[in-house]
Amino acid sequence: MTKIPLLDHDSKIPLHQQAEELLRKLIREDFFREGDIFPKETDLAKRWSISRNTLRMAIGNLVKDGLLERKKRSGTVVKKKKITTNLDNWYSFTHEMEDKGIPFKTLKNKVSVVKAKEEVAKMLQMEHHQPVVCLERIRSTEKSPMVYFESFFHPRIGLTGKENFDRPLYEMLDADFHVVPVYSQEEIRAIGADEKIASLLKIKKGAPVLERRRVVLDASRRPLEFNICWYRSDCFTYSIELKRPQL
Repeated sequence: MTKIPLLDHDSKIPLHQQAEELLRKLIREDFFREGDIFPKETDLAKRWSISRNTLRMAIGNLVKDGLLERKKRSGTVVKKKKITTNLDNWYSFTHEMEDKGIPFKTLKNKVSVVKAKEEVAKMLQMEHHQPVVCLERIRSTEKSPMVYFESFFHPRIGLTGKENFDRPLYEMLDADFHVVPVYSQEEIRAIGADEKIASLLKIKKGAPVLERRRVVLDASRRPLEFNICWYRSDCFTYSIELKRPQL
């Protein structure tokens, strides 16, 4: 217990939110390993000088997201389930390719500060035309481009555009800005590539592409990132696994 970092009681961030984000980080970094018995609530609450009800709010969200599992006799067990949406697992493109053992290249990596257009402002719940950092990337597993990304980040994070975006994005946000992406809300549709997308992905105008729009949220469901991706249909498939409910 002595190695577990303390919470900041002087911070404006609620203690239950601090506890939840810290526990997520400890699980992700293998401080708590899959299958480990989680510390007793009384011991953890005492170390952090918080009430058990405050701690239970944090633990309850981790149980809901599949990171912890409560068992009657053995206590709470670490499951270390990957971050998920209501559809399937999601994480950064870098980690997705590494998890599959597929080498990839970044063909374009451009960072700029732009004024938030109407859709971006709406998705990030911010004022129209307010400056935001925009990250554009083209990535591929071969010589030809596979996907083009546009990511817009909420000014609350504190990005300036001078950061090292060659690092895995969500690791960088966590390590440098203490921002932990937790939820993802997505819309997926098939469209015909317009002139810009066709040129970037080196396909014919009107060729089918998969467009995915994603809003990434923190533990309090505040928007962090609005991301639009266009995938070439000849080299990408979006796979979803669903479970039929018990009758």
